[in-house]
Amino acid sequence: MAPKRKMEQAAALAGILSNPMRLAIVERLRERPTIVGDLVDAVGESQATVSKQLGILRDAGLLQCRPDGRCREYALADPLLVDAALEALHALAAQAAAMGAKCRARRSTGPVG
Repeated sequence: MAPKRKMEQAAALAGILSNPMRLAIVERLRERPTIVGDLVDAVGESQATVSKQLGILRDAGLLQCRPDGRCREYALADPLLVDAALEALHALAAQAAAMGAKCRARRSTGPVG
């Protein structure tokens, strides 16, 4: 795959996972496949809002959906890959927060004016 295409795909995935509700849904689905009603309870949003976010995640290829009676059960399409991506994002976020704190500390103790 061409480097430009890889960067575009990585940016698209980062954009999808940058939404806190979608990230919460994915984190919940790391535990086990879940029906929509249980996801609604877990994230504390309306069914319509959760369903919209599920559609975005499914269209991105991160989720698979299967009917379960009158419900739909969602699961991660590739749990190992999603685990690796989320662990990397969490590590990057922690590192960025630590570096930001160091920068703020240096600015607050540096020479004034």
